[in-house]
Amino acid sequence: MYGIAAPFIGVLITMMNGVNSRLSSAVGALTAALTIHVAGIVIIHGVLAARAAYGRAAGKPLGEATRLPFYLYLGGVVGVGTVFSCNYAYTVLDASLAVALGLIGQTVFSIIADATGFLGRERRPVSARRLPGMALAVIGAVVIARNWRSDGAAMLIALGSGLCTGLNALLNAEHGRRNGTLRSARWNYISGLSVTLVIVAAMRPDWRSAAASVAEAGPFLATGGASLGVMIVMSMNLVFARLPAFRATLLLFSGQALSGVVMDAAVSGAFDPRKLVGTAVVVAGLALDGAFGAAGKAGKAGKAISAQARP
Repeated sequence: MYGIAAPFIGVLITMMNGVNSRLSSAVGALTAALTIHVAGIVIIHGVLAARAAYGRAAGKPLGEATRLPFYLYLGGVVGVGTVFSCNYAYTVLDASLAVALGLIGQTVFSIIADATGFLGRERRPVSARRLPGMALAVIGAVVIARNWRSDGAAMLIALGSGLCTGLNALLNAEHGRRNGTLRSARWNYISGLSVTLVIVAAMRPDWRSAAASVAEAGPFLATGGASLGVMIVMSMNLVFARLPAFRATLLLFSGQALSGVVMDAAVSGAFDPRKLVGTAVVVAGLALDGAFGAAGKAGKAGKAISAQARP
């Protein structure tokens, strides 16, 4: 079920990025980040209040929150790093190159997280049988990009944005596993807003101008991305808590890439076969890794049964 849901979450991510990019163009990146986090906190607290009211009426209260290690509250802090690194990478680099590098960074992080059992996850060591699928996933990302000759620093930042995306997903997923998806989503926005406010205080923007630009942008742009963001954070908490990070990453990307191809074709009237081919190669790598993983589990189960059957 979670494997089927993950690509649809990727579609929501594409929609959210489209709304947030329009908001950023209308009001500026800093004002947009502040607006998104404030709207996200208001929305998630509204959802929490509704859930608490329903729980009291049904005799199923939320229960007390569990105290967690401090680093599990930092998902939103990492998320702010993702936002600003992505904005910079997309500004300096070709969009397809930024997407490809972000995917490579997130894929590398997810492979390491699975292999090491990061944050107490089930360990899935990198075996020889998994290498072909992983290689195909990286090749697919390379195919998507158009031009690999670009600004070296921006390329590193794009890679870093992928690492931040992976870390943010796993921190929030572990927080959600221990304390519930709603509480995890709330802390994601609280910690993200805290960092954003520090940046805003340092930059000292014109508050009147910023407020006027948000009002001019309208309620859809001001709250649309945040609404999608809350749904995405909560959904990703469930997916990354139950699927290997590598598999979840590629499933999400598949949904993002395919919906991006469709949206680009609808807006510009131009179809980019490179992105479609690259996405197909990524999906093939995912399928190959899944097939070999299933074969490996079946082999281990068979050996265990044989061992138990021996006199």
